[in-house]
Amino acid sequence: MTFTKASTFAELNAVLDQARRPSAHPAPVTEAQLLGLQHRWTTALSARLDEAIEFAHPGQEFEAIAAAWRTLARDLATLRAVLDANQASSPALADAMRTEYRMLAVAAGMAELDAPAAAAVQVGREFRELIRTDHLELAPELAHAS
Repeated sequence: MTFTKASTFAELNAVLDQARRPSAHPAPVTEAQLLGLQHRWTTALSARLDEAIEFAHPGQEFEAIAAAWRTLARDLATLRAVLDANQASSPALADAMRTEYRMLAVAAGMAELDAPAAAAVQVGREFRELIRTDHLELAPELAHAS
């Protein structure tokens, strides 16, 4: 069993500071740093989703979840940009993103807590792509995947 050294709060802040100042030779971001940044994002997203669910009008949860994600992405634009830029090249980050996808699907009522994880992840991934592109029309088969 191997363990990856966890990144410190200061180290993660340094990664974000560097990302805010584009460089011709940026320092590479490690897998541990990417996982730490994803954890930071997921923690913030969880809080925003909780608030969105609590204050959403009945029947408006879907839109409230989308608005919460978009607002957080705007508020933490650098963090989101670093994660987006590294998702395709980091298997560990891509795997960690499954938690975000499932959380979105469950929060929006598109998957139940006891739904198979793979189904909830697929629905959540599709939902997140719709959120990112400002489209909220989900294919009927995904809307009822739970």
